Order: sequence, then C-alpha cells, then structure tokens
Amino acid sequence: MLNFLIKNALIYDGLGGEPFKGAIGIKDDVIDSIIKNGDSLPMAEKIIDAKDLILTPGFIDTHASTGFGFFFPHAADHKLYQGITTEIFGNCGTSPAPIDMHLIPIMEKLAADLDFSFNWRTLGEYFEILEKTGVQFNVATLTGHSTLRSGVLKKWTSSSQEEQSQMQQLMEESMKDGSLGLSTGLIYAPGCFAETDEIIELAKIAKAGGGIYASHIRDERDKLEEAIEETLTIGHEAKIDVLVSHLKAAEKRNFGKITKVLKRLEEYNASHTQQAKIDVYPYTAVSTKLRAFIPKKFLEGGLSEVKERLNNEAVVDEIADYIIDRDYDLSQMLIISNEYPEWEGKNVQAIADEFEWSLAQTMCEILKRDTEMWIVYHCIDQADIDIAITWPNAMICTDSWSHPINAPKRIGVPHPRSYGAFTEFLKRYVFETKMLSFEEAIRKITSMPAEYFNLKGRGRIEVGYKADLVLFKQDEINPRATYSKPCQLSTGVEHLWVNGVHLIENKAINKSKPGAVIRSRV
Repeated sequence: MLNFLIKNALIYDGLGGEPFKGAIGIKDDVIDSIIKNGDSLPMAEKIIDAKDLILTPGFIDTHASTGFGFFFPHAADHKLYQGITTEIFGNCGTSPAPIDMHLIPIMEKLAADLDFSFNWRTLGEYFEILEKTGVQFNVATLTGHSTLRSGVLKKWTSSSQEEQSQMQQLMEESMKDGSLGLSTGLIYAPGCFAETDEIIELAKIAKAGGGIYASHIRDERDKLEEAIEETLTIGHEAKIDVLVSHLKAAEKRNFGKITKVLKRLEEYNASHTQQAKIDVYPYTAVSTKLRAFIPKKFLEGGLSEVKERLNNEAVVDEIADYIIDRDYDLSQMLIISNEYPEWEGKNVQAIADEFEWSLAQTMCEILKRDTEMWIVYHCIDQADIDIAITWPNAMICTDSWSHPINAPKRIGVPHPRSYGAFTEFLKRYVFETKMLSFEEAIRKITSMPAEYFNLKGRGRIEVGYKADLVLFKQDEINPRATYSKPCQLSTGVEHLWVNGVHLIENKAINKSKPGAVIRSRV
C-alpha cells in the first residue's frame, strides 16, 4: 500500500513539458506511481485531494552560503515555504570544511558568535554531525577556495608551492568526502589575492572528483567581461563545467552588459563539451560585506590589521578617490547588521550627514567598529536581471544561508531574497510579466540544477525518483519579504514532501527532519 496518494493535481514533471492532470503515489522515500486522470487509483494510507492545486518537484536552491544554521531548529522554514527541498551551500569561496590550522581560531569565534558547537575538521566529519543532528531538507556543499586559503596560508597575498600542494590535498580529500566541486569568491579576501593558475589546479581536482566550478567572479562591475573570461579560462583549462554565481552588472555605467556576457557564454558553450551556466536572484540589490567596497590592498594583512590601517588619513583619502572612481552611490547602501541598532536600516550617506563625516570617513568609521558589517546595496538594472533570468541556461538562487529567526544569535538582517527569491521568481516572471511559461520556470529550479550538479534521482516527477514534492495554490504564491520587513514567510505552499515525508501539511510545518546529506559520487 502507498504511504500517500496525491490525486486531482495539475502535474508539472520538471522537464519543461506540458502539464497533465493526474495522481502521484508515494511509497517510502520515492515516487512509486504516476497515474493519469481516468485510470483507477491504488490504495494509500493517506489521500490528498489536490483539486485546483499544482504539483511540482521540490525546488533546488543552487547558491546558499555557510551551512552553520542547520544546527538550530526550523533553520530552513523560510526556504521550505518557497518550495525549496534541496539547498547547495559552500558558495562564494566559503564552506564549512575542510578546516586547516590557521582557520581554527576564526571558526571558534564564529561558533561563539552564532552559538553553535564547532567540533569538526574535515567535510566528512561535518556531514556526519549534520546527519546526527538531522536536517529539514536535502543539503549538499561545494568546497570553498577561501576556506582552503584561510586554513593553509600564512600570508594571504602569496602562496608557496608547499602551501598550494597542501590546499590541493585538502581539495582532493574534500571531493572524496562528497563535495560537489570548487567555489571561489574572488571579490573577497583571501580569495581575491589568488592567481588564476592556483584556481585551475584546484578545479582540475574538482573535475577528477566529478564536480563543477562555481565562481563569484573577480569583478561584477567595470571589469565584468574580463572576469567572465577568467572563469571560462579556468573551465577550459580544467575541462570542468563552470557556474557564474549570481550574475550581475553593478553600477549604472555597467548597465546593459549582461546581453554581451550571455552571448560570450553561448559562444563558449558552442565550442566546449563542458558547459557554462549562471544562477541569478530576482532582485536589483546585492547583499554583502561593506569591506568589499574598499581597495583590496587594505585587507592584505588580514582582518585584524584593518582597523589600524583605517586610522591613517592617507588611507581615508585613498578610499575617497576609490568611491569616486567606482561611482558608488552610498545613498543606496543600507546597513543591515544589527550590532549597531542606531545605524541599522540607515544608508551610508545618511550616516555621513548625521555625523558630518565625509563618505570615506564614514566607511572607515563603520569598518573600524565592525569589519564584518553587512549591507544591502541597490545597484543593479532590472532589465539586466530580466535578461539573465530568462536566459535558457540560467538557474535561480537565494544567495542566502539557512538560519532561523528564532536562533539565539544572528548576523544582521537578511536580504528579502532569503525568504522570497523563488516565490518572487514565479510571481514576477510567470504570473505578472509572463516572460516565462510555468513549465519553463519550473524546469529552471528543478531538473536543470539537478542534472547540472549531478543530483541523481532528484528534480523530476518520475517513478523511482525521490519524493521531493511541492503542492501549490497558484493564486496564493506570493513573496511577502521586503527590504524593510525581510523575515516574512512566502505564501502559496499547501503541502510539501521531502524524501516522502509530509513536512508541510495544509500550510503548517512540523518538526520532522527528513532531509538527506547529498554526497557527490563519481
């Protein structure tokens, strides 16, 4: 007998084909049967009448961050209510493992700041802890390049042959432990100081282990095209699939570049077996650390030296020139870290006016108080985002970590994409603008990422595939999160299953932890 029978649903299989009316049978953790309307229905312990509802595969979030929020209850509620049943974290060069010597103190501080126990070194050990803790949905990770560098290097600005060999060994061990590949964050220290050849050698190891290369590229502004070329060079030399993370062209003078970038990616794909894809979030604001907006050389000595450097008047003058040269609009840059509530929600220009500081002085004063200060910055053109998202090889992401609003401690206030990226995607691109058909939109967030990341048995409604399923009420799909109120759950999900477990029933989420840790296997 089936565990569940979902009948009278409008079914989208995830492959982009026409929907059909029918029923789905779930037994244990897999889809046992697919029945077209009119055929006799099998017996089941529980029957869900899905009349007027849409059934799709669970969504796959291709780009998430830390992986540290899973230690808290209900860490993934905000993603589950978007229909997400699988999260891939370890992006932008930062992963929870492997942890080498120089990174241990930083991890111990982070664990104290967020109130979780840090007791692992390898990716395998981290996975074992996650499995003992239990996770709400399926999780997988990439291996972060900056995590490797932070743990191994004595000096961020250079790496010896011995240190490179050590990073390569850790990368190889990480792939054996189940990593999906290599990620870089080439705008952030210490990844930004790496030479391309260093990354190519690590990417070759990822390829040998069946993985991909995902990159927050070196520049998303004036040198966007050059940064794309570096990514494609790495893909070509390592013979590995490449994913350009959260593609954008930031600042007004770069608006319109996305069309040219996508054309270049299409040319690359036409001449290579290994393919280049992108992921995108459907918003025109970025969320990152304020320190990403000062010259990288001031980060060369490590974060412990930044505050002292910023006390130098010549440094303030250089940052002032940097702001002008980059054409940053600091009136569009909002503080979201909550360590300083008097600043939270204010833009940098307003803080400068309030204290009668220059813009550069304001940047320095904020960073002297907290080098980890998070900001939201409105700097992307809507037309560029639309072009990127509707590109056939684009996938959708939240670019956010799973971390519950009821955790003991938190880092800042999230970008609304954390709670609404996937429902915003459906609402804007399918229902409002009709830029995408519903079946194509579902393909972008189910079968397409499952195939690209080699997540076997997921991303489709097909017999034998894992029963990661979402049942929607179409006219209630709505992203409620805003920039001023970002912690509001999306609506529209009536029921949701992860590995055959009924996690959301009649809009109510339970305490089950049916998620699996997905390990790459060549």
